[in-house]
Amino acid sequence: MQMAAPAVPRQGGLPYKWIVACVVVFGIFMSILDSTIVNIAIPRLQSAFGSDLNSVQWVLTGYTLAQGVATPLTAFLSERLGIKRFYMLSLAGFTIGSALCGIAWSLPVLIVFRLIQGMTGAFLSPLAITLIYREFAPAERGTAMGVLGIPILLAPAFGPTLGGYIVTFAGWQLIFYINLPLGIIGLILAAIFIREARAEARTSFDIPGFLLSASGLGLLLYGLSSASTDGWTSGTVLSCLIAGAILLTTFIFVELDRARHEKQPLLDIRVFGNRSFSTSSFASILVTFTLFGGLFLVPVYLQNLRQLSAFQAGLLLLPQAFASMFAVVIGGRLVDRFGVRAVVIPGLILTAISMWRFTFLDLYIPYTSFQWLLILRGFGIGLCLQPLMVSALAEIQPRMLAQATAVSTTLRFVGSSLAVAIVATLVQSQTKLHYAHLAERVTPDSPLGQLVPRLQALFISHGASTTAAYGTALRTIGGLVQRQAYVLAMQDAFWLSLALAILAIVASFFVSSGRRKSQPAQIEPLSDEEAKAREEAMMAV
Repeated sequence: MQMAAPAVPRQGGLPYKWIVACVVVFGIFMSILDSTIVNIAIPRLQSAFGSDLNSVQWVLTGYTLAQGVATPLTAFLSERLGIKRFYMLSLAGFTIGSALCGIAWSLPVLIVFRLIQGMTGAFLSPLAITLIYREFAPAERGTAMGVLGIPILLAPAFGPTLGGYIVTFAGWQLIFYINLPLGIIGLILAAIFIREARAEARTSFDIPGFLLSASGLGLLLYGLSSASTDGWTSGTVLSCLIAGAILLTTFIFVELDRARHEKQPLLDIRVFGNRSFSTSSFASILVTFTLFGGLFLVPVYLQNLRQLSAFQAGLLLLPQAFASMFAVVIGGRLVDRFGVRAVVIPGLILTAISMWRFTFLDLYIPYTSFQWLLILRGFGIGLCLQPLMVSALAEIQPRMLAQATAVSTTLRFVGSSLAVAIVATLVQSQTKLHYAHLAERVTPDSPLGQLVPRLQALFISHGASTTAAYGTALRTIGGLVQRQAYVLAMQDAFWLSLALAILAIVASFFVSSGRRKSQPAQIEPLSDEEAKAREEAMMAV
C-alpha cells in the first residue's frame, strides 16, 4: 500500500521519527505481553471458575484465533480510518478489552472479552511498524526496528514471571488491569505526538472471504476442543469438523477466484505456489505448535502436579526466555553468514532432543534438570522462528510481498490457536484413558492396593471411623492415580510435539537457503512497484 510522504521533521528537540518510535512501543509491548502473561494463570483460572483444562484453554485460543482472523483487515481499515486514528482506536479497544477481562464474572464472559482483546490487539503491531516505516529512511530502519526489538524480546521474557507474581500475591484480574495505565499513557502520547496519515490507494473488503475464514476456523476449533468431552465420533464434533473443513475449502476457492478476477482477496492463496514459501510456512507451523503447546502445558505441570505457586513457576520459566532471546540475536547473524538451513536444522534438532526428553517427564524430575530442558527447548526454537520467516519471503516477488506477509502472519496466529486446542484436547482425553487403565491395576495385591489398609490404619489412629478412614484412603489412592494419568497424558502430548519437530526437520531441507552473497552489495533505488509492495507488507506483518 503506497503511503503519503512522511511529515516534515520537527525543528529542534527530538526528531519526529524517534518520537513515533517511542510512542508505538507501548502498543507493541502490551499486545506481546498479554499473549504470554496469561499462560501462567491458566491453573488459577481453572480453580477460579471451577472449569476443566479444555474449557480454560479457550482463554488462549480465542485470543490468538481472533488475532488471526482480524489481522488481514489491517490494510482495509487503516485506509478507511487513517493510520493514526485506527492505531488509537485499536489501542483503546485493547485497553477496554483488558478492563472487561478483569471484571469477567464467568469463564464464557472472559472468553468473549478475550476475543475483543485479540481482535483489537491484532492491529497494533502492523500499524506500529507502518508508522515507523513511513518516517525512517530505508538505511535507518534497521536501527528503528532495533528499538521495537526491545519490547518484542523483553515482553515474552518477563511475561510469565510478572504474571506469576501477580497471580500468587494479588489476583488473576490484575494481569489484565496492568494494561490500563500502559494503554492510557500510549493513547495520550499518540493523540499528542503522532500525525495522521492515509493510504493513497483504495482497498476493498473481501466480505465472503472474511465470513468463510472466521466461521470455518471457529467451527474447526470448537470441534477439536469438544472432542475430549463428547468423543471424536459424536455428532457435534464430526459436524463441526466437517463443516469447518468445507467452509475453509470454500474459502480457498473463493480467494483464488477473486485473485483471478483481479479483485483484492482477504488472503492471496497463490503465494503457496512458491516452494520456499510453502515449505518454510509448513515448518514454521510445526515449530509454532511445539512452542505454544509447551507454553500451555509447562505452567499446568508445574502448578497442578508439582504444586508450585504461579510465581515460582514463572521464575523457573525465566531462563528459557533469555535463552530464546539469545538464540534470536545470534540466529540472525548466523543466517547472514551460513544461510537459513544451516541455522534452522540444528535448532530443530535441539528442539527435538528436548521434546524427546520431555516424553520421559515424571513427578520427580529435579527442577534443575527440568530447567535445562526448558533452556534447550527455548534456544532451539529461538534459532528457528525468525530464519523460517526469512526463508518464506526470500523468493517472493516484490508485488506479492504484502500478500505473502499477511498469509504468514495469519498462519502463525491460527497455528498457535490450533496448537493449544489440540494439546488441551489430547491431554484431557488421554488423562481419562490412562486413568481407566491405571485404575484397573489397583488390585489388593498391587503396591497401591496394599497401601489402602495402611492409610486406613493411619487415619483411624488420628480419630477417624473405620468407614470414613477407608473412604479417605481410597480417595487418596485415586488422587495418586489421577496425577500419574495426567503425567502420562502430558507425555503423549510431548510425543506428538516430537513427531512434528522431526517432520519440521525434514521440511527444512527444502527451504530456501536465504544466504546473502559475499560480494559487496550494490544499493539500487527501489522501483515504484517494489516501494509500494514493501509499504503494503508492513501493514500485514
